[in-house]
Amino acid sequence: MNKITGFLNENSRLIAVKSYDILDSLPEQDYDNITYLAAQFCQTPVSLISFIDDTREWFKSSHGLKLKEVSLSHSIFTHYTLNPSETFIITDLCQDACFAENPLVVYAPHMVFYAATPLIDEDGFVLGSLCVIDNHPRTLSQDQIKTLEILSGQVINLLKLRRKNKELNEKEADFRSLLSQAPVAIGLFVGKEMRVDLANDLMISYWGKGPCVIGKPLIEIIPEIKEQGFLEILNNVLETDVPYITQNTIAQLEIDGVLGSYYFDFIYQPIHDQKGSVYAVMNIAVDVTDRVLTQQKIDLAQQQILTSFEESPVAIALIDEFELTYRMANPFYCQLVGRTPEQLINKPLLIAVPEIKEQGFDQILKNVIATGISYIAPEVSVDLIRDSKLETIYVNLTYQPRRQINGEISGVLVIATDVSMQVRSRQKIEISENKYKQLTVELEGRVKLRTQELTILNEDLLRLNDNLRQFAYIASHDLQEPLRKIQTFSSILSENLADKIDENSIDLLNRINVSGQRMSALIKDLHKYSLVDSRKQKFGLVSLNTVLMDVLEILNYEIRKYNATIEFEQLGVVEGDKSQLMHLFQNLISNAIKFTRPNENPRISIEYFIRHRSELPKHLVFSSNAPLFHQINVKDEGIGFDIKYLDRIFQVFQRLHTKNEFQGTGVGLAICERVVLNHNGVITAISELGQGATFCVYLPGFPI
Repeated sequence: MNKITGFLNENSRLIAVKSYDILDSLPEQDYDNITYLAAQFCQTPVSLISFIDDTREWFKSSHGLKLKEVSLSHSIFTHYTLNPSETFIITDLCQDACFAENPLVVYAPHMVFYAATPLIDEDGFVLGSLCVIDNHPRTLSQDQIKTLEILSGQVINLLKLRRKNKELNEKEADFRSLLSQAPVAIGLFVGKEMRVDLANDLMISYWGKGPCVIGKPLIEIIPEIKEQGFLEILNNVLETDVPYITQNTIAQLEIDGVLGSYYFDFIYQPIHDQKGSVYAVMNIAVDVTDRVLTQQKIDLAQQQILTSFEESPVAIALIDEFELTYRMANPFYCQLVGRTPEQLINKPLLIAVPEIKEQGFDQILKNVIATGISYIAPEVSVDLIRDSKLETIYVNLTYQPRRQINGEISGVLVIATDVSMQVRSRQKIEISENKYKQLTVELEGRVKLRTQELTILNEDLLRLNDNLRQFAYIASHDLQEPLRKIQTFSSILSENLADKIDENSIDLLNRINVSGQRMSALIKDLHKYSLVDSRKQKFGLVSLNTVLMDVLEILNYEIRKYNATIEFEQLGVVEGDKSQLMHLFQNLISNAIKFTRPNENPRISIEYFIRHRSELPKHLVFSSNAPLFHQINVKDEGIGFDIKYLDRIFQVFQRLHTKNEFQGTGVGLAICERVVLNHNGVITAISELGQGATFCVYLPGFPI
């Protein structure tokens, strides 16, 4: 038992007394039985169970005494605080100086003998006492004292039970409150009669019979379900202990006197008692009538569309993106390509119609799926095997991308109109006309041939330059947009289906996100690479110190994240483009931070030298004739690389490590080399595997 606190911590004791909710409660037989037994065993006319609050001693049970309470000033028990954990006995109150003048002694009930055992709860608080009283001097035997203490323990047990019941009642009330406010309909049906023990407001509203349903059999509340099989299912769940789960199930319910059809998703869940036996069934239901009716309308509309599709006088087919598989084809399309529906549906294009393999239609379809741009072409020639013969037909052809609700392209709608007869008629006319025009065309052709060739070459050059100028914009805007959509939609799918899909599917969604991020980084690096073009404007003087400080500020987060140490010397001033030089330093320092051995902090040093031309490495080829060069070395203590891969590391998309070991796109060092070449310089590297790397940059030391 914990240390007895008695009356020493009065505030906490009062809280403990009130926690049992016993004060001023109605008489209870269990407590009256205890006072009766105490009086009988101790052979006293009076026995009391009392509880003490801040102003009074209140009697929960008073055997042989009509008093209900006394003030604390008249209480005998509260004056005894020497050892409140033990039974105390006062043989003759009249002879005790503390109590001789007490009104309960002087006047009725004329107490003389008093013995009390304190009621101490499990936390050590004295809640009150179990006492016996007589009107003449006497004492108690050891057996009587022991009995009194045992009975006081029973009082404490009753209090514990009372508080436990109170807690259970509160929990039950909370539970019922929770059910009543639940966003789904909930009902509890007990026994074979399926008597309604609980039903929240939503469930009652579904039944449409008003609130007076608790305690009634389900068949009495909604008799219209008698022939609908629900009672049989409920009884089967009760007997077999097997839950029943269903969706979009129709129920005929009479609401406000009108019998109507409603649809529900619901669960019949068996509920067990403490012995593990099924005693009830819980019904959890959701009204999905609106959803089902909407779906029925959609299905009807789809059926109407399918009918129009089948009866259309134009050849129509639906091709899925997966292996360009036919999903639908109307009779006119089957007739056009000389196949039956069974020979087309659910078969890849090149298997169902193999003769078009070399005609380029599969590539056009893939391009429509990839770009989302429709393909429309008149009088397209197609070689098809029809009636066991290879023949050429002409069609006006449309490939329309088919989009899902989320905007993603899932296939292509093919619409074709046979115009073979018109084309052949026109071809005959054209052949006749061409005979008369042929000589004139040949003469004019020879004159114009050279001009056309030059014009084409000039247009190709202009187009190439324009494409190069547009590439930077496309890389930074148009190519990024679908990637952002992919990442956004995969994140939405992860959140919406988190509790509905398995771990493999979640892993695939995560891979989509990671792949999107890598592709985005690659596009950004390609953008940077494309911007580092050959010099088109005059370079100016650029302080390499300023360039380095700006780059270190940009890389401040990575430097702090990896606790990198960067040491550098004073650098010189070169002729060049500041933006390109910042790309150079940023990529070199980023690589030095990235390719660090596990569990080590990056250490990077940047050295600077002025080299005479005669001091330059003999194996390097310099395009500049400058007599002096700036040499900048970026040195790290990282993982290094095998020097045999020196030429490879400066190529676009070349990596010496997998993307799982070190992140990157394989473009950074290619950008560095292009920047250096634009400045008529040279870049090289010195390294050993596991011993770090030093990248050496040589830039001309006079205006380029």
